Amino acid sequence: MSKKANVVKLKSAKVSEGREDRLQLESGREIVARSDREEDLIQIVEPKGEVTLTVRMTDAGPVITVEGAHLSIKATETVTLDAKKIRIHAKEEAVLKSEGRLQLDSAEKMDIRSDDDVRVEGKIIHLN
Repeated sequence: MSKKANVVKLKSAKVSEGREDRLQLESGREIVARSDREEDLIQIVEPKGEVTLTVRMTDAGPVITVEGAHLSIKATETVTLDAKKIRIHAKEEAVLKSEGRLQLDSAEKMDIRSDDDVRVEGKIIHLN
């Protein structure tokens, strides 16, 4: 059983310098738009006041922040992360799984560290 999605129709409007505009959605969420000399900002705010999505347009480029219990990214082909630095931090568990080939390459030193045992399993393990 599929539900028809409600569409919010927005009229184009200019957000004045230093002013904040809010659009109340039927769900109780709000879309907040604010503009000042340093940045343009768009946020989605939950009914209890938590900010779940922030898009900041700054002189240095866009900054997107998503906060919530779950974040899912799905692509039928490729997901590419390309940055000067990439950091991934998990408080409980991190899993990297491939149903095909998995390759780790480093142009410089690679460190593997564990406070517990390190286990390497494979049909044949080649070192050097």
